[in-house]
Amino acid sequence: MASINKFKYTVWNLILKDFRTQYRNMSLGVLWSVLNPLIMLGVLVIVFGYIHTNRAIEHFAVFLLLGLIPFNFFSLCINASTSSLVHNSQIIKKMSFPRIIIPVSTVLAQVIHLVIQLVLLVLFVVLSGVPVTLSYFWLPLILLVELIFILGLSLICSVLDVFFRDTQYIVQSILTVLFWFTPIFYPASLANENLSDFLYKAFMANPLSGCIEAARRAVLYQSPPEANLFIMACLVSILTLIIGIILFRKLEKNVADYL
Repeated sequence: MASINKFKYTVWNLILKDFRTQYRNMSLGVLWSVLNPLIMLGVLVIVFGYIHTNRAIEHFAVFLLLGLIPFNFFSLCINASTSSLVHNSQIIKKMSFPRIIIPVSTVLAQVIHLVIQLVLLVLFVVLSGVPVTLSYFWLPLILLVELIFILGLSLICSVLDVFFRDTQYIVQSILTVLFWFTPIFYPASLANENLSDFLYKAFMANPLSGCIEAARRAVLYQSPPEANLFIMACLVSILTLIIGIILFRKLEKNVADYL
């Protein structure tokens, strides 16, 4: 990662390029960062708030956003970064620079969307009357853990996509499965109640699950993350990043040849 610091200007320009390209020729532009979670929020509120009601969950809109925003961030990053090396093949062939910069800058470009969606969360917190407490200071750490996990997966998926072009389609399928197996519109306690201890631990080994639960505890219940689950999320995230860096470093020397 030291090479990224050396090429700060390149990273910044790639971030701006990714951000501008994503909304080029779109009349609403960056507003889609707000509209996408808002539309999904509306659908889930109608389905689970009125059709299949769950009155046990207070501040249901905030509850849903605390699941949707981390998952949307994860989904945007992994989708974009998986094909990032392939989409930047011309740059890779013409210039000499650390290839790791490309997937990392692609992920960092999505942080802009995350910030916009967090503003939406703040608005709903205020409108819903959720109390603001010191437990909110856990949120930066929770998001950092998720970012570490995303960076690791992005490195793995991006470099594999160069050698195995079906990777992007496999990733899209896995994201669809993860949407339902991540506690976005239901509490993780339901999984705890209905799964065996082993399956529940496997369910919560997904750092997204641990981060979403931790964020909900911090915002809705004014309490720190559950220690065991959050430590597991941290360890899996760090391990994923280490594997991602090792795999990327091993394969990047052949990237230009396969592009």
